[in-house]
Amino acid sequence: MEIKVADIIRSLPGTDTLPSDTVDGILYGSLDVIVSGVAVTFLATANYCKRAQELGCNLVISHEGIWFSHRDQQPEQLIHSAIDQVYQRKRDLLQEHDLVIYRYHDGIHRALPDRITAGLVAELGWQDLIIREEPAYSIIELKTSLGELIQHIKNSLGLSYVRYIGSEKSTIRRVLIAVGYRGSGSLILPLIQREAIDLVIYGEGPEWEIPEHIRDANDFGINRSLIIIGHGASESPGIKLLTAELTDRFRSIPIRYLPFENPILIG
Repeated sequence: MEIKVADIIRSLPGTDTLPSDTVDGILYGSLDVIVSGVAVTFLATANYCKRAQELGCNLVISHEGIWFSHRDQQPEQLIHSAIDQVYQRKRDLLQEHDLVIYRYHDGIHRALPDRITAGLVAELGWQDLIIREEPAYSIIELKTSLGELIQHIKNSLGLSYVRYIGSEKSTIRRVLIAVGYRGSGSLILPLIQREAIDLVIYGEGPEWEIPEHIRDANDFGINRSLIIIGHGASESPGIKLLTAELTDRFRSIPIRYLPFENPILIG
């Protein structure tokens, strides 16, 4: 039986509850295209668009937007895209390989549970340690040191480094996990005291908010810690989880996971 792009999209968790201003949707191509295979990734980079075609996948599900902006989804709406050759070359690449790109951001976060957070928790082996699971964050309970947690996270996620604040010898019991760009003070600060949080783990956030709060806390002798994983590294395990779900649901076509590759080097 032929499977269309629309069939894949309808199966995605959370797409039935999308807000009117959602960023989700087709960024290139058509819902009526017959799917030969699906590549699932954090972000459909130029390299991954080529890789998808090599793997026989003409549908790419990208969690983040492909035009270097969260809200602006169509390059023709961006004045600078007309004079920046990167935009034109990427459009040419999509056309050359007959790819369909679907942005799947809001839906996967609105699904219950949020597959992105669930994926990170599962990759870290903490499913049985969850004591609270909210749409924007999860809280786990354990007993270990910050140093041991840093090493565990690096080993589990295959990371060469994480950024952190706190003493590696400090004891960690209650951990708040917020994936992606959820490291804002407006979300996390009210939770730290209320939930007796020892450690915050997030993807990224403003560096003058939570990091500075943690620094002041420690200067006052209040034991709090922070681990910053990085946006893509914190969300890619959820994309891996989604890939497994799609593989179980659509067994007649290849479903390929393309893991996040950090473009930022350490000097």
